[in-house]
Amino acid sequence: MSHVLSFENGHAVAQEGETVLNALLRAGLEPAFSCKSGSCQTCMLQAERGDIPERAQRVLPTHLRRLRYFLPCRCVPTGAMQLRRPHPNDLVVGCQLCEASVQADGCISLVFETGRPLKYRSGQQMRVVTGAENEPLLTLTSCPERDLLISGVVDADAASLLPRELQGTLGDEETFGHPFELRGPFDDMPPRELPAPDADAALWEDLGGDAKVRAVMEAFYAKVYADEQLAPFFVKVTRERAIDKQFSFMKQCVTGGKLYMGDRPRNAHHWMIITHALFDHRQALMHATLVEHGLSDALIERWTVYEEYFRPDIVKSARLPRTLGNQVVRTTGVTREVLGEGSVCDQCGGEVTSGETVLLHHHMGTISCERCSPANA
Repeated sequence: MSHVLSFENGHAVAQEGETVLNALLRAGLEPAFSCKSGSCQTCMLQAERGDIPERAQRVLPTHLRRLRYFLPCRCVPTGAMQLRRPHPNDLVVGCQLCEASVQADGCISLVFETGRPLKYRSGQQMRVVTGAENEPLLTLTSCPERDLLISGVVDADAASLLPRELQGTLGDEETFGHPFELRGPFDDMPPRELPAPDADAALWEDLGGDAKVRAVMEAFYAKVYADEQLAPFFVKVTRERAIDKQFSFMKQCVTGGKLYMGDRPRNAHHWMIITHALFDHRQALMHATLVEHGLSDALIERWTVYEEYFRPDIVKSARLPRTLGNQVVRTTGVTREVLGEGSVCDQCGGEVTSGETVLLHHHMGTISCERCSPANA
């Protein structure tokens, strides 16, 4: 039995017993690959849709399996799949330092080896994993076709954010072989946002319909607003508004109806630095709430599919640009704007009609009506 595989702008048809990798290569879709046996993990892809056989994920770390990454060379598909290349925020590579030196302009030059093959091009950037909110950027300067060792430069402004061993101020005997990690590589613009997930219309009624789901949301956000890790993300957003937005968004995802008028997850969270650990913490609160409301393990699992689907659009180590279509929009400062269509004030919840002037907070993407932010205040 054949199965359709969608990858970037093309399609392949996997024949009976054929791996995803071979099907993509046969169709000329050019996925990255090397060993074709699962050892190098160069061919790793993310499945946006479709079932992933256990064998295709067995050797991957837990957080990548949770994000639906798999090895196409080990995957014989059981149905249709929609695939995309890995998101660089999710990929961390272990490195060993060979040289670290300070240039005349204060930039730090690093030469290093990686623990696995790294597909990159000169000019791309990687983040040095430090655990800090702002991880220093390293610009790759070597040519992968020519150099055995990889080299890169960290700007002078970010040099102080590097671990001491990478700052080029210690002797070679103290730094040679020092282990560190890099995240990426990153292109100039991050990958596109996730498409809408497949609907499971029966799930909404199986959950108990509007009344039961809203009760779950109310109990969940009571936990969120009392949680010291999550509450800071909801400053100036009332609990009722958060409940309304999440309720309509999840109902649209599950049922497929057109109900939600707000930002999709990537834009809504574009400025938030959210780690996998923080996302897991949020998920634990939701799971506990679903259990408290008597949902079965099977229903919780079906619900969690939707919660987890948007993890790649939310978890990141640096803020993303806010976009409108293909255009990057301003995300800092406040300006007064005239609304082209009616909306609702994010402060008081009151109606704002077309033609009214509002205060637009670019960082949060929220508006304040003239009652909440009078021009002569």
